[in-house]
Amino acid sequence: MDSRGDQSPPPGRGLSVVIPALNEEEVIGDLLRHLSGLPGIHEVVVVDGGSTDGTAELVQRCPAARLVRSEPGRGLQLRAGGSAAEGEVLLFLHADVVPPRDVAEQIAGALEQGFVGGNFRLRYPGGGTLGRWLEVLGLLYRRLGRYYGDSGIFAARAAYQRCGGFPAVPIMEDVIFVQRLERAGRTAHLPGPMTSSPRRWQGSPAGAAKTLALWAFMQAAYALGATPWQLARFYRPQREDPR
Repeated sequence: MDSRGDQSPPPGRGLSVVIPALNEEEVIGDLLRHLSGLPGIHEVVVVDGGSTDGTAELVQRCPAARLVRSEPGRGLQLRAGGSAAEGEVLLFLHADVVPPRDVAEQIAGALEQGFVGGNFRLRYPGGGTLGRWLEVLGLLYRRLGRYYGDSGIFAARAAYQRCGGFPAVPIMEDVIFVQRLERAGRTAHLPGPMTSSPRRWQGSPAGAAKTLALWAFMQAAYALGATPWQLARFYRPQREDPR
């Protein structure tokens, strides 16, 4: 299937899960099997950004998932997925993050209390010292109204549309969207947890230090006025994943 562009389908069909993917053959199958067993999920939309491995084929073989194709880049992929999804509530997941079994119930409860969206507490089992630091930092930053895509961002469709959807930028798309979502109404920090993979640094102290330094640099540079396009030129050479 191809992306439907920015034409949003009519809402009213429960929770849609949107997953941007690029060469995620290693993890996407397990995530799709996990999601297929969860109650309250209307659909799973995987937005492939031009994978050269078996990612797209795995999605196509999964009866519970729908494949949408997009240009590469998380911002572009998330925007395409949000437009293609049919649900009245949208949950955006990274391919290496596993939600709790009651994820739909937690989201429904938050919306019933008047929240327009939010995110989840994040865990890094097996992530070592860096994983524990990121868990603590996530809690501290959440108190400032800042959170990121790996913590599972969700929004009612009406709030998502008021925010203009995810911006079509090469990087920092979650930071920009969250800033808009925080202005759209009250947001919830749900217990989750979202379980994230430490694969970017697992087994490598140097990789852990590089990950933390890169994350800190990107946040500081953006806060000081660097644009997503400027940051992308620096970020991509530092990562094997071209997103």
